[in-house]
Amino acid sequence: MQRKPLLDVTEHGVRCLLVPVAPEPHDLLSPREHEVARMVGRGYTNKQIAGVLEISLNTVSAHMRRIFTKLGVGSRAAMVAALTGENLAAG
Repeated sequence: MQRKPLLDVTEHGVRCLLVPVAPEPHDLLSPREHEVARMVGRGYTNKQIAGVLEISLNTVSAHMRRIFTKLGVGSRAAMVAALTGENLAAG
């Protein structure tokens, strides 16, 4: 996908082009959100994640909501696909 340039100037025969770059999905998450996401990818339930990380189920749910929002996804499968670079539409 080509993005519209934010700046396109030529100075002294040198063209300078500034385009926005979207961050990689994994760069959007905090270290704890990465940990939760990895566990989801390994098939852990929210309850299992809470037990392993010694946090409440509500805290796991809050992490999941933030991850979904940051990645723009609506399911655990879509979250894992976004973080692993898989295309759910393929196949």
